[in-house]
Formats: sequence, C-alpha cells, structure tokens
Amino acid sequence: MLVPNGHFLHDRKDIHRLRNFLINQRKISGWTQEELSERSGVSVRTIRNLETGSNTNPRRTSVDLLLSAFGATATAAETTFWGSTGWPALPEQRTESHLSHALELPPWYGPWLLNDPLVGRQTDLRHVVATVQRSRLVALTGAGGVGKSRLAHAAAVQLRPLFREGVAVADLHDCPPEHLDSSLAGSELMRIVRELDGEDGFLRGGSWTGSRLLVLDNAEHVVQHTARIARNLLSEHPGLHLLITSRRTPSVGAAETWDVEPLRVDGPEDGETAVPSAVEHFLRRVQAGLPTLDLSDHLPLVTRLCRLLDGIPLALDIAAQRLRSLPLTSLVQSGNLFPLLDQVDAGRLSRHRTLSESVRWSYDLLPAPHQDLLHELVALQSPFSLDDVLRVQQGHPDATQVAHLLADLADASLVHIERQLHYTYRVHALVRHWLLTHARRPSPAGGAAPLGLGR
Repeated sequence: MLVPNGHFLHDRKDIHRLRNFLINQRKISGWTQEELSERSGVSVRTIRNLETGSNTNPRRTSVDLLLSAFGATATAAETTFWGSTGWPALPEQRTESHLSHALELPPWYGPWLLNDPLVGRQTDLRHVVATVQRSRLVALTGAGGVGKSRLAHAAAVQLRPLFREGVAVADLHDCPPEHLDSSLAGSELMRIVRELDGEDGFLRGGSWTGSRLLVLDNAEHVVQHTARIARNLLSEHPGLHLLITSRRTPSVGAAETWDVEPLRVDGPEDGETAVPSAVEHFLRRVQAGLPTLDLSDHLPLVTRLCRLLDGIPLALDIAAQRLRSLPLTSLVQSGNLFPLLDQVDAGRLSRHRTLSESVRWSYDLLPAPHQDLLHELVALQSPFSLDDVLRVQQGHPDATQVAHLLADLADASLVHIERQLHYTYRVHALVRHWLLTHARRPSPAGGAAPLGLGR
C-alpha cells in the first residue's frame, strides 16, 4: 500500500529479499555502492541503508531506479527475487505483496544488450539521461565501436521508470544503405516503424499522448530517412521521445547532439579510479575472459596498448580476447597489432565481424570526393589543422569546398576534432590503419585519383 509520503508498507520478508537482490546484483555487476548510485540516481546513503537492512520502508521511486539500473535483471526481478526458492514462481504460486506489485516497470520492446559495467561513461550517462527528459529528440554520435549503442541502452534502462507507456529499441543496422537504394531503405525503415505502430504495439498502446521512449540504433546509413521519420513520429505522438545513435549526425533541426568520445588513456575522470577509463575497461574485459591472468604489474604496457587503440572500446574488447592466445608484449611491441586483432571474429562483440568491416562500413557510405580527401589526410601528421589541409591542397582553387569536405568527414566520425580556440583534427587509428592497407582508388586513366572536388 502506498502511503502519503511516497513509501510502501510491506513485510520483513520482502525487504530481506530486496536487500539480498541488491547486494548480489551489485557484486555480479562489479559495482561499488558509489557506482550504483551514479547509475541509478539513488543516494549512497539510501543504498547502504537498504543493504544493511536499516531502511525497512523504501520509497517507490528509489527501488524503481535501483532495479532499472541493473538493466535486464530488473525485469527478471519482478518474478524471481520475490520467490522464496530463488527460481521464478509460477503464476498460480506467486504471492502478491505491496512492494512487488509496486515495482512493476513499464514495458520494454526490443533487444537487451549485455549488462556489463559501463566504464568511464558516468558524465555521458548523466548528460544523456537529463537531456532525454528535457528534449524530445537526442542524437548520440561517434566513431564505430566507441560505445554509442551501449550508452543509449544504459540511458534507456535508467529512464524506463519515467516513461510509463514503455521503452522500445529498434536496430536499424539491417536496413539497406540509402545511398545504394533510397526507396528500399525507406520502405524497410517504415516496416520497422509500422511493427512498433501496430494495433497493440508500442506506439498505439495506452494513451495516445502517453510518455514513450524510442531508441533508433545504428542510423548512419539511413540518416536522411531517419530524420524524416523522426519528424513525423514526433508530430504524430506528443508524448514520444526519440534517442538516435549514428556515426553521422541526423539533420533534424530540434535535435540535441552528444558526441560519444573514446575512453580516456591519459588519466582518470572525475577522480573515480586510479587508472584511465580505457585501462580500466580493458582490465575488466581481461578479468571477465581470463580471470587467472593478472596484469596489475604491467600497467604501463596496458596503457600503451590502450593508446595505440585510441581508447576505442570495441578494439579494447578484441585485444582482450586476443590475449587468450598471444601475450601482451607481442601485441604492444609488434608492428602487426591491427592485423593480429583483425583476425579475431568480433561477431559476439559487434554487428561487424572484424575491425576492418567496421571501418569499411563508414568508408563505403562516403561519396568519392570524401574518400579521396580521407586518403590524403593520412599523409598528415596528427594532429593537423584546417590550414594544414589547405596547404596540402593548395593547388585546388576552391578552399571552401575542401573545408566543407573536412567538416563532412568529422560529421561522419571518421576524423576526430579537438575543439579549442583553434580546432585540430586527427584520423582515428583504426581508420588510419585501414586506409594505409587499402590502395587509393585508381583514376579512370589508371593513375592516382585526384581529389575530385568538382564531382
């Protein structure tokens, strides 16, 4: 029973099960109480009191937020953590309690991602959660493998209690690229939306104006169609909020954008850990896959590896997997680091089978002039400025067009920007490696292709 101060009346058995659930799931996730506080928005003091059993009258919102912070576990918790045996109770065996009834979460449509700790993304997560609440359209952009999907998923899980009509995740990766077949790409995207918009589906269920959150994941190859559909959906459903992930920023005027950066290799963020977030991420992945391998005495080598991989989480994940067969010294000292990693099947970690496929996905979406300039940029020492690029292309009469192409490559997350008073740029390490191992496209006459800005 909900009492006027927002708490619940319940029995001792309920609070004991809640206590055990929080302790067990937090340990499984590898989180401290402070980390759970960051991910849930619940104070450390409240979490501590729940786990010690001194808080026997928790607020509904606190318990909702704690459950949602555990992601996929939260749904299972409604049926399992109240069961006396620890196994799901059959419907006719399940007993009702005020607390378990109160903990029902809004529906979730679509896939769950792996519920592993989100390292080095506390600032990103806080910003995205706050932005989605105030803005109806938010876009997460960044390089391939940087962790846009995981961040969007984590934000959606944390926001779930606030969207009473539910949360849906739609993966657009299998849509045909719109630059190859615009009509087919548009129809496939519409099919995905229509499935959500069925009679009893995500968009039509409940109140027409009810609050909903829709995540459109991996939209870079259908970014124009996604922008068009986003405008229509927001107009037709007043309570709908959209969160889009894409390597390229969708052109929707009202969108708020957040760039998902690689994990840091230079130092810790927010004083959370003694090591940079890229190093922590890598060590966690090694510990999960090779629990008997201790790298604590080799942190300089680990840091060097993370720096070589630009702090890209997907590359770090694959490197951790490669350690099953090759020592860390071989990866760091070898000039064949990327070829060694590229032999690892990344299908379990990514929608692309290899690191090269991930880069090629972005490269193939570029028009020919952009591809040509990207090949030219590899010859520049990083970081470089716009003036450096213009000097290389000084024979070309249209400097404005060169600047425009560079901006497009940055918008496509293939060139990284350091935004200070004077912007500097660099080509991501994975992109640089891939370009250097792929010959520049020949011109029709058989020679090296010119920049081709006039095409």
